[in-house]
Amino acid sequence: MSTPNATAPRPDDRILQAIGFLLLAVSCFSVLNAIAKVLMADYAASQVVWARYVVSFIFMLIVFLPRSGLRLFRAERLGSQIVRGLLLFMSSFLYFRGLAQLPLPTAASISLTSPLIVAAFSLPFLGEAVGVKRWIAVAVGFAGALVVIRPGMEGFDWHVLYIVGSTTCSAFYQLFTRKFGGRERPDASATIATIVGTAAATPFLPFEFRIPTAGFDVALFVATGILAGIGHYCLTIAFTRAPAAVVAPFNYSQLLGAALLSYLIFGVLPDLWTWIGAGIIMASGLYIAQNERRQRLRATG
Repeated sequence: MSTPNATAPRPDDRILQAIGFLLLAVSCFSVLNAIAKVLMADYAASQVVWARYVVSFIFMLIVFLPRSGLRLFRAERLGSQIVRGLLLFMSSFLYFRGLAQLPLPTAASISLTSPLIVAAFSLPFLGEAVGVKRWIAVAVGFAGALVVIRPGMEGFDWHVLYIVGSTTCSAFYQLFTRKFGGRERPDASATIATIVGTAAATPFLPFEFRIPTAGFDVALFVATGILAGIGHYCLTIAFTRAPAAVVAPFNYSQLLGAALLSYLIFGVLPDLWTWIGAGIIMASGLYIAQNERRQRLRATG
């Protein structure tokens, strides 16, 4: 009889690693969004997006090229990687467009619906079962989003539609990462996404480009790229080490980061309805995650 290897990684270990990588990614994105909002007081969103991609690409070349060589640019499914990169670009572009006019916590709250979209499309896209209870939780979560958005009411700002579009693109980016990420190197997936994003962002640049005159602004532009590169590399790892429905709800921690940074930098806190709506969204997402966990435990005996 062979003796089990005590040091072999367990499935739970990979889930914990995935959660850790996702929390690191969310931290990077929270700071990135705050920096982007600061920059967009003086620069166009298209320029901020372009700089974020260009600097990310340079950063990844410095970090990964010596170790990976030309494998950094190879993909098993190049078409899927290009689609994934375009989804990420559209998510970033639309988010920054909306963020230029909206408070950080409001944008973050709407983006919290991304895990609900992931859960809703898990069956057709990933082949992961979606039961009646999960559909109810998804519906409740979207009701929470309506509380934040408040369409037709006095507090409605049409710029939230940019965030809605961004969140939808982000959800499908996560689904593509989960579906094809296990077959690709995480460093290659992240690098190819930055190449696609740079190519997609460059045509917008001539219309709104402004040369930074302050060294501090240049430092902020560089920081956006580095934070984006680290964040999306960690996100890619997270969604290749655990089911999407388990990992995605931990995106909710970004609301706390957004609220804190919004207060420290802009002196703005979320209003009551934003907190209520975000709470409904988070409760529905956490229910989905718990339900997924119970199903996994039953499946493994």
